[in-house]
Amino acid sequence: MAELILEAVDLEYSYPDGTNALRKVNLQVQQGEKLAILGSNGAGKSTLFMQFNGIFRPNSGSIKYQGQDISYKSKELIELRKKVGIVFQDPDSQLFSASVYQDISFGPLNLGLSEEKVAERVKRAMKDTETTDLEDKPTHLLSYGQKKRVSIAGVLAMGPEVIIFDEPTAGLDPRHAREFMQLLEKLSIEGKTIILSTHDVDLAYSWSDQMAIMYRGEIIAHGKPGELLMRSEIVERADLTLPWLIEMHTELVKKRLAVSVYPFAENEGGFA
Repeated sequence: MAELILEAVDLEYSYPDGTNALRKVNLQVQQGEKLAILGSNGAGKSTLFMQFNGIFRPNSGSIKYQGQDISYKSKELIELRKKVGIVFQDPDSQLFSASVYQDISFGPLNLGLSEEKVAERVKRAMKDTETTDLEDKPTHLLSYGQKKRVSIAGVLAMGPEVIIFDEPTAGLDPRHAREFMQLLEKLSIEGKTIILSTHDVDLAYSWSDQMAIMYRGEIIAHGKPGELLMRSEIVERADLTLPWLIEMHTELVKKRLAVSVYPFAENEGGFA
């Protein structure tokens, strides 16, 4: 049985303006898992992510990494962020060095690694994200898609065990979105734990092996993607659409051209 690597326990968080962003959030993430978190804008996805590596501190409840409550002391937070990396939706929030190479190498250099080891990590991260040809380019001259890939490379170069992606394919053209998903699959095969938020239910349905659905700061469902997305009350409450594969299956079942593979659906408000 896989071990827990990250866990949110009774997590509560409100912003200074009084906005209640997280309400009694409980979520367990298994080591090596591919977890997609779905929810509309304002559901609390990004806020939860910033709890996972200590950017935000909960008002109550806790975050555990490998079974231990995380510490908010500076030294311990640095160690945590080596292990839990976040790629934010807006790449400009992560890029601040003059050139692509300098930006990607910033994190590994601050780990105290040798120049040779840093260069090795940077080269591999650039290769994985197809940014090798951008090595000497000023970051402010990059296109949005290039900035996105460079920000991902900067996190990969840190060598984290858990990588969190906030709306990773937003703003990418279809080719680069597809290549990004191939990169995620490669990282998963290497044993990384990957968490991503997305509005793309088709992407989440086809990629993840576990899914959490958030609505107004709460996790209202957590489980296998196919099972969750066949429950109409959850889909409607979270303002989600159905993956096209489920929509097609539903229509075929209605026309008696297919048999439902979800026997619980009729009893639980499903679509079959």
